Amino acid sequence: MSSGGAKKSGVQLLKQVENEDLSLLICPPPATHASGAGKTSLLYLVIAHAILPTLFLSSQPLGGQDAAIILFDPLDHFRVPRLASIMLGLLKFRLQDAGHELNQRVKHEMKSLVKRCLLHVHIFRPQSWASLLVTLRALPDYLFDKDRHKSIHRRIHSIILDDIDAFVWSTRNSATSMMHNAAPQLTASARLTNSLQRLSTLLSSAVILVSSSNLSTVFRPPLYVSWNQAEQVMRLVVRRVEVLKFAPAISIDEAMADSQQRWQVLSRGRFECWMAGSMSNGEGFVFKVEQRAVEVERTD
Repeated sequence: MSSGGAKKSGVQLLKQVENEDLSLLICPPPATHASGAGKTSLLYLVIAHAILPTLFLSSQPLGGQDAAIILFDPLDHFRVPRLASIMLGLLKFRLQDAGHELNQRVKHEMKSLVKRCLLHVHIFRPQSWASLLVTLRALPDYLFDKDRHKSIHRRIHSIILDDIDAFVWSTRNSATSMMHNAAPQLTASARLTNSLQRLSTLLSSAVILVSSSNLSTVFRPPLYVSWNQAEQVMRLVVRRVEVLKFAPAISIDEAMADSQQRWQVLSRGRFECWMAGSMSNGEGFVFKVEQRAVEVERTD
C-alpha cells in the first residue's frame, strides 16, 4: 500500500478509528518485523488526540477531544514520558503551522497543558485473566467516584486493552477449570465481550483491543473475540513499510548505492495501517514514527 494511493487520508481514517464503537489493532508477529510494528506508536497518537483539548490558549485549534482514556497494560509496555513527548510534538506542530512563536511563555503553557491532560489517562495493569475481569466489573464504581480521580466531568473516549494476547494461556486454564465441556477460547471470549459491551454501552465509549497476529499473512489475534452482530467493528493491521529486496544479478556498486537508500527508508520509521480485508481498495494510511513525534503522512 502506498500513501499516494490511499482513498482516505490518514487523518480521516484516524478520526474514524477514534469514533468507532469497537476497534481491533492487529500487527504481524515480531519475528517478521524485528524492529517493531508500530501499533504502540499509533496507540499513543490516538490517546494524545483523545485527551488534548479542542483549543490551546483559547484560540488555537488542536483537534483534541477533551476526553479521558481507560488503558489496560498487562505487560507494562506503556510509557507515559513517550506519550508526553508525542503530545508536545503535536502541540509544537499545530502552533508552528499556524505561525505562532514558541516563546518561553508558550512553552511553559504547553508543558502545563500536557501535565493536566495526563491526569486523564487511567492505567490498570492486571496480572491475570481473573484480575482483568474483576477490574472491568469494578470500573464503573471507580469512574463514578469523584474523589478518586480528576476525570469525573470528562467523557470516556475509549477503553483500551493493550497486549490482549498476553492472557491466551490463562484464559484456556480458567475456562477449562470452570466448564469442562465448553471450548476454552469461546468461554473466555464470551465473558470478555459481555463485560466490554456492557461498559461501552454504559459509558458511551469505544473499545480498542491491541494484539499481535499468529501469522504474517493471516491477521487474526491469538485470543479469539466474538462481538455482537449489531456492534460496529473495525479491524486494522499495522506493520512497518517493507523495503524491496535486491534485484537479481545486481553488482556490488549498485548494491552499495541501493543500501544507502534502503537505510534512509528504514531510518524514517514509516509504517502502514489499513483496514483488514480492504487493502486492495486503498483503505489505509502511512504514518511516521520519530523520536519525539508520530505523524500521519498527508495523501493530498
